[in-house]
Amino acid sequence: MIDELVSEMQAVVTDARENDDATGYFAAMYLGVTTTVERGLADGTFTTPDRLSELTTAFARRYLDALRFHRRDGLPTESWQVAFRAAQTWRPTVLQHLLVGMNAHINLDLGIACATVAPGAEIVELEPDFTQINNVLAGLVQAVQDRLNRVSPLYRFVDDVGGDADRAVVNFSIDRAREEAWRFATALSSMDQSAAARRIVDQDLAVSRLGMRVLRPGRIAATGLLAVRLTEKWHPSEIIEILSDAVS
Repeated sequence: MIDELVSEMQAVVTDARENDDATGYFAAMYLGVTTTVERGLADGTFTTPDRLSELTTAFARRYLDALRFHRRDGLPTESWQVAFRAAQTWRPTVLQHLLVGMNAHINLDLGIACATVAPGAEIVELEPDFTQINNVLAGLVQAVQDRLNRVSPLYRFVDDVGGDADRAVVNFSIDRAREEAWRFATALSSMDQSAAARRIVDQDLAVSRLGMRVLRPGRIAATGLLAVRLTEKWHPSEIIEILSDAVS
């Protein structure tokens, strides 16, 4: 299953690079998650490979399905609509594109994927796998930070992607998102189908609002981000190539 995901994600990245499509920024970063899990499953890194493979597949499938809906003029979740619309505009920095994608995928998709794979009381047994997925995410974040320094020289003044420095700039914290994802997952796992559906809608709206704040921070932060944007490389294809290096 994971090898199919890697191939599908690679095709998304290749297509975005060939078409100078900014949606490829997140795809290039996220390819690293599936690639790292694929390697870990092959070399015995993970203690529960079958369940982790199932979680990784359910998690990645939500992103790929959202992207497919978008490309076919459908309507993915509100959270992903915010991210995909941003990719059609000039103003957001590469960092904002990445964070608004991570916002949708972690704050919404991860909790749903966990509750789908481990409904009811099974959710408790899933926590070690949830932690392992998050460790993979954390490792990729630092790799991407290093690549961002090649996208713009001003990124070197941003300490940790999604950490304290960036939270002040774009109102997003990866650590907080992971904590929220687990709370969301445990809440969903204890609900009946109709209650869970309502909870997902509410979560989606809240996450989409956070995504908008990532894209539209305060005036001072926006000025700083504009300075970064003006120094970034101009062609999405070149940026996607740089970000893809993080998964090699």
